[in-house]
Amino acid sequence: MREEELLAMMTARSRDLPARFGQVLTGPGDDCAVVQIGEQRLLLTVDQVIEGRHFRRNTSLDLVARKAAARSISDIAAMAGSPVCMVATAALKPGMDQAEADALYMALKEWAEHWECPLVGGDTATLASANDPLMLTVTAIGRVHPVRGAVLRSGAREGDGIYVTGSLGGSFEQETGLGRHLTFEPRLKEAAWLASTLGDGLHAMMDLSDGLGRDADRMARASGVRMEMDASAIPKNPGVRDWKRAAGDGEDYELLFAAAGNVPARTESGVAIAKIGVVVRGEGCVIAEDGKLMDAGGLGWEHR
Repeated sequence: MREEELLAMMTARSRDLPARFGQVLTGPGDDCAVVQIGEQRLLLTVDQVIEGRHFRRNTSLDLVARKAAARSISDIAAMAGSPVCMVATAALKPGMDQAEADALYMALKEWAEHWECPLVGGDTATLASANDPLMLTVTAIGRVHPVRGAVLRSGAREGDGIYVTGSLGGSFEQETGLGRHLTFEPRLKEAAWLASTLGDGLHAMMDLSDGLGRDADRMARASGVRMEMDASAIPKNPGVRDWKRAAGDGEDYELLFAAAGNVPARTESGVAIAKIGVVVRGEGCVIAEDGKLMDAGGLGWEHR
């Protein structure tokens, strides 16, 4: 089964959760779940990193821990939230000694606190074989934006502009296994600033983990609209010349958002914002180059 099919199946089977359970405001299908606990609306998200899939075998434990924490923190940023705390599980290799296990724990603890999302609990287990991949799973809890509330990926409207922060492509660097995918900074400040500045004009947002093409297609389908993007407007990282790489490499963790009205060219923190397209009536997502349209949904990373 392809990842998209699996995600679609889980989302479809969970659509009745808000009707059946009053505390569930948003279930599967977005960057975070939104739940009501007393007077608080909280964001819940979980993500994992697996050796050989999300990082190379020779990657330092510090960078492994950093990426594990940052991926979940980025999901909270995607909905303009602020982190509260996290819990984590680790599946450790049988040959890992006490010093290595302690180094992994301390790295995760320190990176969690770097983003003001303290590590408050978790669990460990030992893998059956030394050949099995090291795995870390992080569950993060956040608060919704105090004024705008949670920004879902399903709110894009006809007439909105389509925007992206920063620049895209080349984040993994296959030759070395090192790159921005290990050192990116989740856009917490930028997302909160966008929500405060644009208010209700910020209609939809998500982070770019699987590539601009695939993720924009997900936003378009969730919103029931068509998104048309301009290939020449897609901002590329240094060394990335082909817009298809910028749209398809994945693991950028920049913000993709749809908004109405005037959107500044930079965030308060100085991160560039590029307008890359418009939302129109229809469905799906395309990228235009020299008058030709390409289906964007096939540009990106997919776990199989």
